[in-house]
Amino acid sequence: MALDQADHAPKPRKSVGRLFLTIGVIVAIIGGGIWLWEDVLEDRLIPKRFGVVVPGSIYRSGQLSPTLIRKTLARHEIDLVVHLGVHDPLNKAHVAEQAAVESLGIERRLFPLRGDGTGDIDNYAQAIAAIVEARDAGQRVLVHCAAGSYRTGGVIASYRMLLEGMPPDEAWAEMEQYSWNSDIPILPDYLNSHMAQLTEKLVQLGVIERVPEPLPVLASD
Repeated sequence: MALDQADHAPKPRKSVGRLFLTIGVIVAIIGGGIWLWEDVLEDRLIPKRFGVVVPGSIYRSGQLSPTLIRKTLARHEIDLVVHLGVHDPLNKAHVAEQAAVESLGIERRLFPLRGDGTGDIDNYAQAIAAIVEARDAGQRVLVHCAAGSYRTGGVIASYRMLLEGMPPDEAWAEMEQYSWNSDIPILPDYLNSHMAQLTEKLVQLGVIERVPEPLPVLASD
């Protein structure tokens, strides 16, 4: 006697449900892994947005983790740390940085700017002057802020354009490489509106010989 075909019909709902459950678990694991890496592990294992501005001379980064600060400074033989923020004695990374520079005999100078890269233009001038002074003395400099994107990006872009003669569109592109959001024009607007004042201060400090004409205007190509 032939069996009813219905007795052997597949029951897809259960297998499909298991498939979606499996996919959901995989997605959750991947998402959790990404979160764990980006928010917890990455900056503890890799120096935050570390980059080379001038090989063997000028470097840039975000605030380095307490687990990395001393070994990073030592590995790159840093002589001067230019910190573009305010020292916070309750911030473990700041405390670790201070301890590291003291133990390694490194100078640390602070030129505070706001998180969006704006602030006292005199601190821009003084930071650039410190970089150039160290560079000319054959010393190695690390320039950093918290994220390594805005304050550091603004100072390095200004250095590139005014000391190296880098075209503004190339300085803009370099800023984007370090997670600066070009859709928010606050930083380039600030630099462009203060460029005359910045260059005048750099002339007064003996960093550049004269105010360039025309002034560089930070913009994309």
